[in-house]
Amino acid sequence: MSLYPILWAADHAPVRDAEERAILVALVIKGDFDGCNCFRSYKTLAEKARVDAKTAGRRCREMEQRGILKRQEEHRSKAWLAIPEEQRPVIWEVMIPAEWWSPAQLADINDQRAGLGRPPLTPANRPAIAPAPPKKTRTDKGTKRPKKVDQSSDPGTTSPGGTPGTDSPHPQDSQSPPPGLVVPQPSESPSESPPENTPAVADAVGKGAGGFASAGGRDGAAGETGEAEGGSAASGTKLPGQRKRSPRPATTKTRPRKESPGFELVRAAIPAAVARPGTRLFPGLHRAINDLLDGNAAAGIPRRTPEQVIARINRRWYGEDADTRSAPDYRGCDRCTASGCTAARRDLEAPEGCDRIKNRNSWLSAAILTQDCADPGCEDGQIIGGEACHACRERAEERREAARAVAAASAKLQADTEALATARKAVDEWTAAEAAEENRLRAELGRAGMYGVMLDHRVGQHMAGWRDRNPRPAAPAARGTNERQAVGA
Repeated sequence: MSLYPILWAADHAPVRDAEERAILVALVIKGDFDGCNCFRSYKTLAEKARVDAKTAGRRCREMEQRGILKRQEEHRSKAWLAIPEEQRPVIWEVMIPAEWWSPAQLADINDQRAGLGRPPLTPANRPAIAPAPPKKTRTDKGTKRPKKVDQSSDPGTTSPGGTPGTDSPHPQDSQSPPPGLVVPQPSESPSESPPENTPAVADAVGKGAGGFASAGGRDGAAGETGEAEGGSAASGTKLPGQRKRSPRPATTKTRPRKESPGFELVRAAIPAAVARPGTRLFPGLHRAINDLLDGNAAAGIPRRTPEQVIARINRRWYGEDADTRSAPDYRGCDRCTASGCTAARRDLEAPEGCDRIKNRNSWLSAAILTQDCADPGCEDGQIIGGEACHACRERAEERREAARAVAAASAKLQADTEALATARKAVDEWTAAEAAEENRLRAELGRAGMYGVMLDHRVGQHMAGWRDRNPRPAAPAARGTNERQAVGA
C-alpha cells in the first residue's frame, strides 16, 4: 500500500459519483506505490464500498472504458499468482497520470520501478484522463410536487368507531387506558407511600413553593434548608452567589530563598556585563552561587568561601575571555550573525564548534559549576583547604606530553614536506634540462640534413652519454606516505 494512489483516488480521480470513488479507493488500498497490482474480488469491493457485487463489477468496467483502470497483463505480483487460478480476480492498473506527480516524486517512483524491472512512467504510458461525464438529469426536474393533505387537522376525519380524531392503533377496551396524555402516578413503593391520614401528593399540584410540604410530602429540597416548610424561596432568604473557578491553575506561593552568608560579597564581584549592580540576578546564576556557598551534597558540590567563589568566577569569566566572546560584534564562526548563531557550541565533543557566548548569565551559571576534575573538592588544581590536586597535576603533565608529541610530529611533517618539495623541484629541473638538450640536438642535426632512423639513433647515443654525465636525482616518496610516517613517528 502507498499513500500516493490513495490520495489521487480520494481527491483527484475523475470519478462520476460517490460509488465510483468508494470502489476506486477500496481497490488502490491493496495496490503498489505506482498504481499497479490492484486486485480485489467484486464481492470484497462491494463490502468495502457498501454496494452490490454486480454494481462493483459494472463500475470497474465503466472506469476501464474511461481510462481510469486498465487490465494488467505484465509484472503481476507473487501474491496474485499464489491465488488458485479459478479464484483469481481481475488485476487492475490504476492509470494515475504521470503529470500528477511532481518531478521529484516521479523520479523516485521510476527509480523504484527500475528496481522491479518495470518501465518508467511517462506521459505516453500514463496520459491525462478526461473529466468525468456529467450526471444524468432527472426526468421530473422542474415538475412541482403535489401538495400533501394534512388529515390530522381535518375536522371531518373520524376513527373507525365514529369518534372524531386520529386513528389509534390501540384497541378500545375496558382494560386499556383511553388515548391521549397519561398523568404519571405517585410511586407505590413503601418508602414513599403517604400516611393514611394525609391527602395524596397529587393534591399539591398547582400550589406555591411550599405546596409539596403542605400537601404532606416528606422533606425534600425545601425541607433540607432548615427554613420553614416552604424552604428558602418561601422565607425570602437570599442565597450567596456561586463562586466561579478561574481556568488558570492556582499559583503556588513559595518563600524567597534565604541568602547564603557572603552572597552580597559575591554579588558585588560579578562582572557588570553579566549583571549591573543593583539589578536582580538571573535565577540560575543566583542558585549556582548559593550552591557554591552552601554546598550541595546531592550534586557533589562542596562548600566554598566567598573569596573562593569570587576567584572561581574571575578565572572562568576573564580566563576564558568571556567578555570578548559575548560582545555583539564577536563572530565565533562563519555562521554567526548579529542576531545569533545556529552552529553547534564548542565543547569536548565538538572542538571545532562556535565559541560565541549567546547568553552571559546562563554561560556563567554553567561555567562556575563545571568541574573538570573528578575530585569535587578540587578548585582548578588546588584541593579546598589542602595541597595541590595530584589528578590535575597528572592530567596537566599528560596534556603537556601530548602537546610536545604533536609539536614534534608537526615539525617532522614540515621538514619532510620541505624535503619532498626540494626533491620534486630537482627532478623537475633535471627533466626540463633533458628535454632541452634533446630538442637542441635534434634541431642541430636536422639543419645538417639528418632525419629518420639515423636521427633517432644519433640522438639516442648522445642522450645516453648526457644522462651518464648528469644522473637523474632520486625520485621523492609519495606525499601521503611521507605524512603518515611523520605523524606515526
